[in-house]
Amino acid sequence: LLRDNDPIREHYQRRFRHILIDEFQDTNTLQYAWIKMLAGKAEIDRGLPPGHAGSVLAVGDDDQSIYAFRGARVGNMSDFVREFDVRQQIKLEQNYRSHGNILDSANALIEHNSRRLGKNLRTDQGPGEPVRVVEQSSDFAEAQWMVDEIRQLVRDDVPRKEIAILYRSNAQSRVIETALFNAAMPYRV
Repeated sequence: LLRDNDPIREHYQRRFRHILIDEFQDTNTLQYAWIKMLAGKAEIDRGLPPGHAGSVLAVGDDDQSIYAFRGARVGNMSDFVREFDVRQQIKLEQNYRSHGNILDSANALIEHNSRRLGKNLRTDQGPGEPVRVVEQSSDFAEAQWMVDEIRQLVRDDVPRKEIAILYRSNAQSRVIETALFNAAMPYRV
């Protein structure tokens, strides 16, 4: 409708003169085409004068694109920079939450991402604890490893309230909770 009906497209271009897109890394091809039409960019691309070209602010992190399985195209970000002739990118590289060792590990991993705009995460927090990577043979072995680590932390006088287990999905909690319960370790989800 926006592509083929000039009066409707022009109506919405006048109505939405300023467009803010958050989580831009998760847009798909159709959404990006829609943005270009609303902003008047599609008119410019077709050689027409931009009668109602608006302004677009896109916010996103190309290194956090995780929705390709549902059609997200992280390449939209670099296309946006090129096609909208973006003259100023503001990169939020200063991290206030994590220590240097974590950020160094993250930087080493994300530098392998293809089609990224690029950034280098940094912090003033100091190096912090070394990053350890532990691979276990099963989710049960992983949960037991966590129990053993928690026991060692408690022996080292780390307050229990300072110990947390983060997991990616709720489905993972069952095995972890079972291991904590069997070890008689109090916990709270």
